[in-house]
Parts: sequence; C-alpha cells; structure tokens
Amino acid sequence: MMEDFRTNLVLHSTLRPNGDVELSIDQEDMPPPAEDEIIVRMQAAPVNPTDLFLLCALADPATAQRVERDGATKTVLRAADWAANALSSRWDKPMAVGSEGAGRVVAAGLGKAAQALIGRTVALWGAGSYARYCKVRTADAMLLPDDVSAAEGASAFINPMTVLSMIETMRREGFTALVHTAAASSLGQMLGRLCRKDGIGLVNIVRSPQQVELLRSAGAEHVCDSSSASFDEDLQDAVRVTGARLGFDATGGGTLASRILAVMERVEMEGKGNRQYGSTGKKKIYVYGKLDADPLHLLGNYGLSWGVGGWLVYNFIEEAGKDVAERLKARIATEIKTTFATRYGKTIDLEELCDPAMIAYVSRMTTGGKCLIDMSR
Repeated sequence: MMEDFRTNLVLHSTLRPNGDVELSIDQEDMPPPAEDEIIVRMQAAPVNPTDLFLLCALADPATAQRVERDGATKTVLRAADWAANALSSRWDKPMAVGSEGAGRVVAAGLGKAAQALIGRTVALWGAGSYARYCKVRTADAMLLPDDVSAAEGASAFINPMTVLSMIETMRREGFTALVHTAAASSLGQMLGRLCRKDGIGLVNIVRSPQQVELLRSAGAEHVCDSSSASFDEDLQDAVRVTGARLGFDATGGGTLASRILAVMERVEMEGKGNRQYGSTGKKKIYVYGKLDADPLHLLGNYGLSWGVGGWLVYNFIEEAGKDVAERLKARIATEIKTTFATRYGKTIDLEELCDPAMIAYVSRMTTGGKCLIDMSR
C-alpha cells in the first residue's frame, strides 16, 4: 500500500523586512511526483554550513528565542539591518531548509528510473530536506547499497561531491596539487582521505595546534597552522614540496587567500632573480565558503599571473554534465563507509534544531561537532 505523502511537514526560515528571522515547522500540501521525480520519506539529514546560512539568514544565533506568534510557537532570531537588506530577495518568503539527506522512496513518477527506486533507500540533495517528505528528480538521488543505512548515507552528497569535484577541477585546469583552508572540518578531513588514497599532494591549513595534531594523527603530511608565527614559512615549504598552485578557500574573508597566493609566487620566483611583473607560473584561489565575515582582502604581492574566483559544487556538476555526475556518484556509493564517511558529534531531532541553545551550538561549527538530524523521531 502506497504511503500517503500528500500532507507534509517542513521546516521554514522566513526573513522579515524588519530583520526578524522566523523558524517554523509548517504543514503544507505535497503535489504528486512528475515522471522523473521521487518522493522520499526522510530519515536522516546533516546540518551543513550552507544549511545554517539558510536557517539563520546572517542573524546572530545569540538572539534566538522562542515566541508565540500568529497562533504558533516559533523561534525568532534578529538579523542586523545590513544583513536583512543584503538578503532582501528573501523578505516574507518561507524558505524550506535542508540541502541533503537520506530516506526511503515511498512514491515515484511513471519514469522507469523513478519506478525502480520505490521502496529503496536513497541519498539526495535538493532544497527542503528538513521535512517529513522530500521530492527530488531521480538525477538528484543516489541509490545506497543495501548495507548502508540512511544515517550513514545522509551526508553522501554535498561533501563527497565537493571534494571529488575539487579534484576534477584541479585536473581540468592543469594543476597537480591543492591547498585547502579550514582543513580540520568534516569536508577537509574527507578531502585529506581522498588525496591520500589517490596520491595527490595536499597542503592543509588549520587554525590551531590541536587541529594540526588531529590531521597529522589521521595521516596528513603537510599541515600548516595559520595562528603560528612561522605560518608563512611552513606554508612555503609545503607548497614547494607538493607543487600546489591551486587553492580552495572556505574562509572567504580577510587576507588568507592573498597570503597563499603570495607564498605560491615566492616559490615560483625561487632562483629566477628579479622580474618586474613576477613569475609566469599560474596560481589560482577558488573561494567556496564564507567562514570569515570580513571582506576578502587581496594585497597584490604575487605578480600578475594569478586568479581568484568563486566556486560552487552545484555549478560544477551542472557544467560537467550527467556522465561526470554519475561517475562521481558511483564512487561515493562504493566508498561511503571509508573515504567518504562522516562522523557526527550529536544526533538531534527537528524540533531540537529550533531550540535557541541548539542553534547556538551548531552555529559554532566546532571540529567534531557536526550534527545529524534523526528525521524518524
């Protein structure tokens, strides 16, 4: 008997023009699936930095409180005027929160690929995974092996696809090694495992001695602490050894990206004397996150052969095409318990995520503190 999915419960974040950010779990109708769509009864979903951005809309987590509003209990945060204005396209529009997760397919469109997934456990990515049911295209789902649970597969998309796509980008652009910031994060540790497995040089940048020890104990060879007085020298040594000239920066603010480019340039110029316009070796930093709220500062001390740009895994997959996406998904499914495994510091339910204390906890994004939402509770 087909499960009745027509009434759904969804976590929404709504930004008001006055700067209030309202979090509410709302009932809404679920339309039937189109030919190439499936409906998934969600069982598990992670809390990623991208989810926090949508959830809090740049509001200060410390302002969160539970209030009675419009006949319901809601969590309300307060965003600064600049943040509310910067996100004015969101005003008064309930945004479904959650970017990935896993669960059981309970309904499907008439397409052959969709029908084949009925009753199976899949991972998915798409807006609105913090819900009882989530509807996605079959192209945005991944069939999990029979021995992989929904909890194990909940983070099978964003971080694994991101690290694999970083390697794809590196190879397409003619680079051979990488520099990565925020390297002690779940994604950073996953990238480290992937690079070690595939024999790719990786320079890990972290922000504390404790994170240095964490990565080295896991097998990382080149780890540089940005809080250390010897950071630039340590980074220069690692860049020289690995040959890394491409960086992926999750901080997106301050001078870190600029310092990485400057170090790459110094290595390029070793033994080449004085050149007015710097080296001819190409150097590039892709910014893919915004952990640092400060503006990005580029100091210009790295010659004229360089590039800085934005990078997003969704855009890469769309440009790379279906064949590449399917190849990457196949590898993830094979290594979901090893290379692409994710460990969580807490397991919570959806109501708990709306608790002001929990919002403060997840917003700190501490190493080892990643949360999994058990959607079956």
